[in-house]
Amino acid sequence: MTEPQKKTRTLFDEFSSSTKKDWEKVVLEDIGPEHDLSKLSWNLPGMQPILPLYTKEEIGYSETSPLRKSASWNLCEYISDKNLSDAINSISEAGKGGSESCFISQSVKIDTEEDFKLLIQTAENAGVGLIFESNKTARFTDLIKDIDAKITFLRDDYSDSSQSNLNSFEFKPLSPNQLLSVNGSNYCSDKASIPHCLAVSLSIASEFLLVSDLKAAHSILFIVNTGSFYFPEIAKLRALRILWHNLMEAWKVSGNPEALILSEIEQNNRSDSPYNNLLISVTEAMSAVLGGTDILMIHPFDKENHFSGRITRNIHHILNEEAHFGKVADPAAGSYYVEKLTDEIAKEAWRRFGQIEENGGFLNSLENGIIPEDLL
Repeated sequence: MTEPQKKTRTLFDEFSSSTKKDWEKVVLEDIGPEHDLSKLSWNLPGMQPILPLYTKEEIGYSETSPLRKSASWNLCEYISDKNLSDAINSISEAGKGGSESCFISQSVKIDTEEDFKLLIQTAENAGVGLIFESNKTARFTDLIKDIDAKITFLRDDYSDSSQSNLNSFEFKPLSPNQLLSVNGSNYCSDKASIPHCLAVSLSIASEFLLVSDLKAAHSILFIVNTGSFYFPEIAKLRALRILWHNLMEAWKVSGNPEALILSEIEQNNRSDSPYNNLLISVTEAMSAVLGGTDILMIHPFDKENHFSGRITRNIHHILNEEAHFGKVADPAAGSYYVEKLTDEIAKEAWRRFGQIEENGGFLNSLENGIIPEDLL
């Protein structure tokens, strides 16, 4: 006689389903029944008001899949020392402190091949990669053929092109170790909305695809400035991956390349205390990691204090080793609020991107002066 099969139980069998009214009742018990949830909206620039509570049915799909397969991020240190010897010391300290790469800003003075070789040798010894911001250092490409350190040269063709010569712009093929830098914030005001900055970034990327005959699809690095709006900044990076996926489908790019994102957290000066600014950098770093950045670069919170570089570097280690942010890919997936925010940002950014394309794409729109947000 065979034993009856046991019914398989799932984790949530013991819990009854809840409606939105059930959740609203719980929220009102916390904030007071005199409040109206429909009026507790978050009015973000350039977007429809976002309500504080959403359910699965309001998101438009029942299950979410990670927008990014990897949970880890590259620990990148910003090197801005003008003196070459100081930059070399900073690279060595970064490697000892656990950084995986160093972003060499244009302020670092690299005049000769010997200067460049010295930086490369330092990076090899420290076990870190180097990302060169300036187009000028690309002339040293031939010097990195037989080295172990990972060297990347960023090309920002459009930032180096004035509006007066855009019509004569010609795209030069990418050489080894080059990535195309895309940062829509370079063309937006400080008060520009999140969807607008994403739309401009997407239009730049689309222009690169056009002029390179789609060859640039695997060589684009989005540089995104991460601000202090905690949940919107998480949603911003997630929305960028959706927008990139849509762009790849629109251009019919084979291989489905994923977006490569560098989140930059610039020095905060929102208070008189540098340590308050340090706390702001921590929350911004949390947004970047939870949003799924590939590379995280945090500027020191106090340029006058060399020790601040070490403290800033430790933000990475605390988030990774103590908070375990690097254990889960796309941890915001399944949060209906963040999912809704992601969806709304992506929809509005795609709409604005379409307007730029209707005006002839990024270069034509830039030349005709219609990139500013109030004109879209």
